[in-house]
Amino acid sequence: MLFVTRKFPPQTGGMETLAKDTFDALLAGGSRVTLLRNVRSDWHSWWWLPLTLWRMHQVLRRSGAERPDVVLLGDALMNAVGTWLLRLHRMPHATMVMGLDVTFDSSVYRKIVVRHLRAAPLIIAISDATARAVRAAGVEDEHLRVLRLSVVPPDDMAPREVARAELRRRFDVPDDTVVLVTVGRLVRRKGVAWFAAQVLPAVTRPTPDRQDGLRLVHLVAGAGPAEDRIRRVARSKGLEGTVRLLGRVDDPTRELLLRGADLFVQPNIHVYGDMEGFGLVNVEAAVRDLPVLAADIDGIPDAVVDGETGWLVTSQDAPRWRRRLREVLADPDALATQGRRFGATARDLYSADRFAATLHDLLEGVARGDVTARELHEERNLNRS
Repeated sequence: MLFVTRKFPPQTGGMETLAKDTFDALLAGGSRVTLLRNVRSDWHSWWWLPLTLWRMHQVLRRSGAERPDVVLLGDALMNAVGTWLLRLHRMPHATMVMGLDVTFDSSVYRKIVVRHLRAAPLIIAISDATARAVRAAGVEDEHLRVLRLSVVPPDDMAPREVARAELRRRFDVPDDTVVLVTVGRLVRRKGVAWFAAQVLPAVTRPTPDRQDGLRLVHLVAGAGPAEDRIRRVARSKGLEGTVRLLGRVDDPTRELLLRGADLFVQPNIHVYGDMEGFGLVNVEAAVRDLPVLAADIDGIPDAVVDGETGWLVTSQDAPRWRRRLREVLADPDALATQGRRFGATARDLYSADRFAATLHDLLEGVARGDVTARELHEERNLNRS
């Protein structure tokens, strides 16, 4: 088996995490896996892609047991780049798609990249929302499958009480203050600026039943083009001490945030040409017993089962967000209990064993020819007409 991905750790992000989990799942099935990966930033793709095509050619030229029986491509761009070479070698293959690699707002990109999806033997979408985007691009259902992703919680998770105390010590947060956390690349669709402008001012102001308002801190880990806007909004709303931008954080700090906070929030908003393909970090939070409050948009409902692994709130409905936030934060003990219940469900629903077994079944089907190439499908239709 050959797995080719242009996103892989130590680079950070949802696609990189998914690529690592996918590679681990392939190995878990006992297959011999050749991995071609880009461990650097997107800027290096200009030389990495042609070099990888050459390396793919060398691998596909092998004979006997050394030749892979199937190829898995990491995203739609990798599919467009590699599809001609795979056809040349008559190699069965499947392509994973994330969402943004299908909906990216560029006519040139769509013409070059998206159209190649229609000829792929099998497209593996990471969410129902991504599958809808793939269908909109012209891919038929017989060439499309949805694969629920997995998250493996760390074996050495610190007890929540210990992590909570350490987080408050490190970030100087008083004991009577609720800690919200958001982790991810800071782009507009994440909705952090909207959340700071439309939700936090109302819930932190005094109300008739709570004269001092909610005492909370929102720790935001990540970097990206929306960072300056978030900072300006926080300043304009008087939330400089409430909304704290941490920038990129290392793995231990990220783990501390997901284990020691009181609530994970992902208030995504609609942005044309952009989408959240799945929202993997919501599952990462849930499997650590951290309660999740997220927007019901794009692929997030695949990552957050409302009332089972977290709570969903209508995207960009500020009154509902304010009301729901007050409700879930009203009783800290009940919130922690819900987090443990959500965590147990999430660990079962998004198990690595289930992900690995389903992925292997799909790839074995492609290798056997159970999923036919688009050219053969079109030829059969032509013959019937």
